[in-house]
Amino acid sequence: MEKVAGIFSAFADATRLSILQELRGGRLSVGELVANLGTSQANISKHLKLLHQAGLLTREREGLQVFYKVSEDSVYEMCQFACKRLNENAQASITEDYFI
Repeated sequence: MEKVAGIFSAFADATRLSILQELRGGRLSVGELVANLGTSQANISKHLKLLHQAGLLTREREGLQVFYKVSEDSVYEMCQFACKRLNENAQASITEDYFI
């Protein structure tokens, strides 16, 4: 159960979700992620390490650069499930507020 909880906790940060979104188009280097997300290399590296340890990312070294990519598409299925639930809850709130 601890390992399962570790995977779910990897999704529990906005920066990590932003990294996953950036990697949706394919592999990127640490430098590209830093530039795209506008945060420090230390911050991105910390989150990449956690995502990699959770098994959500793979990494490849090419010379001095390290490239990351999502380990499998099921990572996005988890994100889609969460977004779908949020959208359903938002629609229910709008409907409830309207009828009150």
